[in-house]
Amino acid sequence: MRVAQTTNKKLVFAILLSALTVGLMLTLGRVPLAVSQPVTIPAKTVKGAIPMDGANPVWESVPGVIIPLSGQLITTPMHPNISVKSVFVKAMTNGKEVGLRLEWLDQTKNDTAIGPQDFRDQVALMFPVNTAGAPPFQCMGQSGGTTNIWRWNAEWQKDLGKDSAGIWDVDDQYPGIFWDFYFEEPAGGVTYPDRIGRSLGPFNSGIWSGNIMSDPTLRVSSVEDLSANGFSTLTTQAHQDVLGNGVWEPSGSVKGGGYTGPTWRVVVKRTLETGDTNDVQFKSGMSVPIAFAVWDGANIERNGMKSLSTWFTLKL
Repeated sequence: MRVAQTTNKKLVFAILLSALTVGLMLTLGRVPLAVSQPVTIPAKTVKGAIPMDGANPVWESVPGVIIPLSGQLITTPMHPNISVKSVFVKAMTNGKEVGLRLEWLDQTKNDTAIGPQDFRDQVALMFPVNTAGAPPFQCMGQSGGTTNIWRWNAEWQKDLGKDSAGIWDVDDQYPGIFWDFYFEEPAGGVTYPDRIGRSLGPFNSGIWSGNIMSDPTLRVSSVEDLSANGFSTLTTQAHQDVLGNGVWEPSGSVKGGGYTGPTWRVVVKRTLETGDTNDVQFKSGMSVPIAFAVWDGANIERNGMKSLSTWFTLKL
């Protein structure tokens, strides 16, 4: 083997300076410099229920992996200037369910998208529905390579148990709002008819059409269970199977956590098998490809404007 040598000191200095500059930029941006972390996320076996509280002591002894993230630059809309550079992931299983805790630094809590200037904080996990063979394209799969996506969002978390409607609405965001007439308004208050003519409250075309984004009664938790097989194919599943719970901590850290400071800590879990052909199916002992995405609402991130990872492996 021949070793290339050079006596050009300026060239050597330029190469070293470039490497040092890149390393400094990655360090300041909190991007891991080395791939010393395992590419496998081990799911620790536990007894009993998987706690939905990310601060529960059961999570302390579970090994975690820092997943590097980068801006989505493959298709529009792109966002190279992402603010979340990594997510700290833990996983556990009790033989019946699988649960993951996701933690990332976020300086602000963004949990509403009511105002036109507002965007919500979110995190998503993606699995290939067919776990045999090579995984599909890491950006939402491809034709013939369907993915199952679990997307938690802070707005749905805020909506849980908010009031009788179970949703943060325009008059909550803007208390001074008023109107002098509304569709189907009887003497007792504002109303709208459902599909068979019953009165159900303020008229909302999204709720009437069965849109899960508008109708909180269609949700089982703060996580949306989705399918996708390529760009612009994201579809809400008819059957929602994933549970979730998220808490934003303005300061400090938890024992066994990955970060100190303003942090989102989100737990998602699901039964190993669902019987739904649109879902990824798990079995004890198997390895499953998994990828991640994070949105920072304060950084106007939404849709394809996000931080994302490549494929990792979840080992049950």
